[in-house]
Amino acid sequence: MNDETTHYSDREIISRWAVAEINPGIAHVLSGEEQAHADADRCIGFFYVDHEEGVTFRIHALCRAEPGRPPEIVVNFKDHGEGLILHLDDMGAYALLSEGEANDLALLEEQRWLIYYEPEHLQAVRKRVDLDRFRASGYFDDVSVILLSRDRNVVPEGVWVRLEGQSDDATSLRGTLLNEPYSDFGVHEGAMITVRLVEGEDGRFLVAEV
Repeated sequence: MNDETTHYSDREIISRWAVAEINPGIAHVLSGEEQAHADADRCIGFFYVDHEEGVTFRIHALCRAEPGRPPEIVVNFKDHGEGLILHLDDMGAYALLSEGEANDLALLEEQRWLIYYEPEHLQAVRKRVDLDRFRASGYFDDVSVILLSRDRNVVPEGVWVRLEGQSDDATSLRGTLLNEPYSDFGVHEGAMITVRLVEGEDGRFLVAEV
């Protein structure tokens, strides 16, 4: 295991196992579920995307870690750590495990609980690296979009949209408008809108014309 803390993009950590320091955020989650353990100084968990809550770390085990040595598991939680979750923003230092390291720790068992968080209609959208520059940090399904009105007197406005899927030919996406526009575009927070990638003089943009 690499003991050095590295900055990773959201895409690099999703669906990866990691060893994390038990910082105040993790300690709070553990104590709330009465799962703290005096012999553990680290925890082992899995990064995944919660559609509503964003990039999430689910704690599966508690361990001890010494520099240059594999982590020693102290406690394995039942139900793969159900309820022992926290958002990426609440994470402290962590190190990703390679597939081989995860396999050595018997972590690569079937993750049945992930079916709920990886619905088929979102899988294709999440695989699109061309959307990564528009994604909100820590909220992988949320993208920045320029809202355009057919009334050219209305100034375009930046909004956030939570993607829900894409067309069969992948030329357009659909998503939920997450914030109320300042101007009157005829759509409101919570509306389902269509989004597409366009080429402009200054590069590519996600836009929604309403």
